[in-house]
Amino acid sequence: MAKKFYYDTVGLTESTITAGTYNASTNVFTASSSAITNEHYIADQSIGQAVTSFDDENMIRINLGSAKTVSDVVLYNSGSKDFDDLFVYHSSSATASLTLKLELNTTFAGWNANTLTSSGSFQYWFLRSEDNEYSGLSEVILGQPLTFLHEPDIGIATQEIFATDLNTSLGGVEYANKRHEPRTTWQLNFSNISSTFKDSLVSFEQDVTNFKKFVYYDDSAYHYVRLDAPIKFTEVAYQRFSASLKLREQLS
Repeated sequence: MAKKFYYDTVGLTESTITAGTYNASTNVFTASSSAITNEHYIADQSIGQAVTSFDDENMIRINLGSAKTVSDVVLYNSGSKDFDDLFVYHSSSATASLTLKLELNTTFAGWNANTLTSSGSFQYWFLRSEDNEYSGLSEVILGQPLTFLHEPDIGIATQEIFATDLNTSLGGVEYANKRHEPRTTWQLNFSNISSTFKDSLVSFEQDVTNFKKFVYYDDSAYHYVRLDAPIKFTEVAYQRFSASLKLREQLS
């Protein structure tokens, strides 16, 4: 697999999240505010809190406001294990004619990225807990990932931000205050990319700016990050560009 950015390309953080139940016999969603607790945690830009009381045949409806194309579903599970099934549906209707797009019945903790067998453009997307309580679901990303058309230059720079304040007392004793765990930063440089890839990076930057968090897949692991600075582009030849990106790890 190539390096990718998984990010919100459909306006999930601005969508309307509704709790409810699912009737497997009629394939119908029914809204019910008491069915699930904290269903909005799936799109709150944080992996610090998880949805609870997401029980058997409970369902979360995501209303994007208009039809949006989704090719990938990325989930974060805060629990160490979860043996219960999670199904993903889409529909042009707020309640019925749901179409199953993904059945997740694997055990995982952390990030889990899934490419749908076929992408679809729909206004309503649904998450169904199919068996007992589906626990630990903390964040969801829907959209189309940005796959790197070129590998970054050799020598990706990483750096740790310690977030430790060092002070000295009147007696000359040095002491430290640790505000949070260290965070990693990444510096990705591209010396020669096409105008097509440059346009894709511009579109990505306009979507996330330094506001929305996203997932950086480095071809081996998933990292929850923010864009730490505007992307710098330089034209190096006709319709060829260099680009420099800086990412900052998010702890929750």
